[in-house]
Amino acid sequence: MLDYGHGGSDPGAVYKNRKEANDNLILGQAVAKLLRAAGIQVDETRTTDKTMSLIERSNAEKKKKYDYFISFHRNAFQPEKAAGVETFIFSMDNSKSKGLATAIQNSIVQCGFVDRGVKTANYHVLEKTNSAALLLEVGFIDNTSDNKLFDSKFDTIAKMIAEAIILNFGIKTLEYCIKCGQKVLNN
Repeated sequence: MLDYGHGGSDPGAVYKNRKEANDNLILGQAVAKLLRAAGIQVDETRTTDKTMSLIERSNAEKKKKYDYFISFHRNAFQPEKAAGVETFIFSMDNSKSKGLATAIQNSIVQCGFVDRGVKTANYHVLEKTNSAALLLEVGFIDNTSDNKLFDSKFDTIAKMIAEAIILNFGIKTLEYCIKCGQKVLNN
């Protein structure tokens, strides 16, 4: 299950009229499209700009059995004071969460982001879901350089996240046409 943080009356972090909720939704949906093209079943907590509480998100995940719950976010601190990508899991003892978190973190860093590492946190969507859960912070929305990377390398970021997930499931590496959703096997 893919979760796109914030939405509706909760825009998340906002910087220069850019809303975290919108970035989360468009990136998550691009990843979902690539995963579906690879034959992976994906459900989403939201597909539009709607308000969802944390409890609604964790309850949606509990309706079915999922391998993973992945929540998409953009970070914020003080304008232009922090940069990079980090991935959160509930416990380093969960090798399933830690393995995928490390793979995704390493993939996103290859796009040029500062590596802030895989960390633990007590976030509701990590603690109150049944699946192995991850929360991605894909750059700082209040950092101009991170936003430029997010925008200029958007297709690559989506592809790298999707490929890390796909490889985690043991599916052969695929090349994708993001706009058309077609897949072509790498030889």
